[in-house]
Amino acid sequence: MELLKKLFHGKGYIDGITIINLEGEILFTAKLNGKLSNEENACQLVGKRFLDIYENLDSESSTMLKAMELGMPLYVENQLLKTKSREEIHITSLSLPIKSRGRIVGAIDLSMEVRQEELSDALDSIDLKDLVFPLDGSKRLDRQNTAVFTEHDIIAVDEKMKQARDYIKVVAACDLPVMIYGETGTGKEVFAQSIHNAGDRRDKPFIAQNCAALPETLLESILFGTSKGAFTGAVENKGLFELADGGTLFLDEINSMPLSLQPKLLRVLQDGSFRSLGSRVMKRVNVKLIAAMNTDPVKAMQEGQLRRDIYYRLSMMSITIPPLRERKRDIPHFIKFYIGKHNATFHKRVQYVSKELIARLEEYDWPGNVRELEHVIVYGMSVVDEGRDVLRFEDVKAKFAEFGRAKQEPADSGVKGGAPCASLKSAVEAYERELIAGTLRETGGNLSKAAKRLDVPRQTLQRKAARHGLLKEGKA
Repeated sequence: MELLKKLFHGKGYIDGITIINLEGEILFTAKLNGKLSNEENACQLVGKRFLDIYENLDSESSTMLKAMELGMPLYVENQLLKTKSREEIHITSLSLPIKSRGRIVGAIDLSMEVRQEELSDALDSIDLKDLVFPLDGSKRLDRQNTAVFTEHDIIAVDEKMKQARDYIKVVAACDLPVMIYGETGTGKEVFAQSIHNAGDRRDKPFIAQNCAALPETLLESILFGTSKGAFTGAVENKGLFELADGGTLFLDEINSMPLSLQPKLLRVLQDGSFRSLGSRVMKRVNVKLIAAMNTDPVKAMQEGQLRRDIYYRLSMMSITIPPLRERKRDIPHFIKFYIGKHNATFHKRVQYVSKELIARLEEYDWPGNVRELEHVIVYGMSVVDEGRDVLRFEDVKAKFAEFGRAKQEPADSGVKGGAPCASLKSAVEAYERELIAGTLRETGGNLSKAAKRLDVPRQTLQRKAARHGLLKEGKA
């Protein structure tokens, strides 16, 4: 009841209950407010299609249908509802999917009429109708040895993204390794954690390691452990494979792993056996390995970053996460989720988003993907006036302009004669090459010094320099 008080404008009651099946047919309805239906006897509505009763709704605007599609509860305030031969009204609605044996079989909706005097003048904006409740804003990717995300935390309205999400159950049902490919910021670790939690290993350790975050000399000992006396000062120490025994090990940026170390990884993939650094004793573990890359695996093989035998072993089960620019139907849902999440962060009460904000953010290509989108929304939430309940484009404009310089008009681009700009990807590549080349020249070609100056791991710089054909300018 306390939850209902918070949700339904603090009223603590509802005006109607409706249950539908997957086909959208009404199985049960109790309308305590006659305005919510077009027939005096609610029993006469049973068996009819929900969308036939409410003529202004469709598969996109109905929270009940969306709740079944997303597999998540949805809450909307001040939603317009129009039935045949009746005056239109506005309702507050909470729709929840109904599951049986792990499958969604229908939805239930609790609704309350919003009186005219309670209507906000923000109706010219877009309601936060698709705010997703199950996603816990306190969830973080840095919880040690724990996977907190599940497939239900993945926002997927776009068909490509739904296919990727639905495949999680398939790859989680077996012990084969998994390859996840997606650009930076698409949510690869969220997928990895979801795979872990969807399988039988959910109660075992989940350990994540970014291969590009460690120097080449440390990566082997971190992964496989060390034996006492392996080198000066070395002590007996378990590696990540031993710590993850029985559970899941997630290796991000697997293409950053040195080629000399990849055969040892292949051995673990084949039979679960390995030797710790400096040890003669063979150890065995039972670990599900999930690897991820933010570059095309085929391209990584061609450029000598990834051994073919490793790729073939890892990619028997694979998931490709589409970039945000290819799943723009998801953008409004992310916007609304981030607003709901950061209302608590900044103690704001934003309930609406302007149509211009949605339109402008959908036009952008989001090279930083979901992570970049959250940065923009967080900035907007931090500056929006405390008493205002609408987030507008003006609130995010400064941060959006900072991220979206490449989207300026040709006249403002600085290109002589107004020539069109290069693509964002090629512009970033060109800038990266120029920056690396300049730093290598300044450091006399010393990769270690250049990596320290650029604040990146040495092997990452070496890989990027090789890709840009710059190794001849420096010393390996």
